[in-house]
Amino acid sequence: MDVKVYQKEEVLQPSGSSYVYKPDVIDFIPVITTDESGREVITNLEILTETDTPHDLLQQECALSTIWQKGLDPLDLDSGISWSESLLGEVSVIQLMDELQSAVEAITTSVVVLFDILTDSKGIPYLTYTLQEVA
Repeated sequence: MDVKVYQKEEVLQPSGSSYVYKPDVIDFIPVITTDESGREVITNLEILTETDTPHDLLQQECALSTIWQKGLDPLDLDSGISWSESLLGEVSVIQLMDELQSAVEAITTSVVVLFDILTDSKGIPYLTYTLQEVA
């Protein structure tokens, strides 16, 4: 399984342009000021999202809730999706589907998870899902 969170993008730098990996959803922009001794200091972080409508932010929040791996939050080991366990065959596909739907329902009831099975050229079936707003 491959989860895309970053994309390679050309960014202008003081020395010219270069390719960097940049988040698709959220950019953290530091506000840099100079203190009394002339050192540059980060005084604040502004969070800029690529979308600014409540609809788009809701879609992003739902999408992120479906890729969070179970057990990564040390304060809440039971939240998230059992992606690794599923790949190892430790949980059933039905349980995985239920976890995906529950993760989205915890955010909002106006978005549902739609499941489909795609078969590749070798005949191997893959479970896919999409998020759809219903209200």
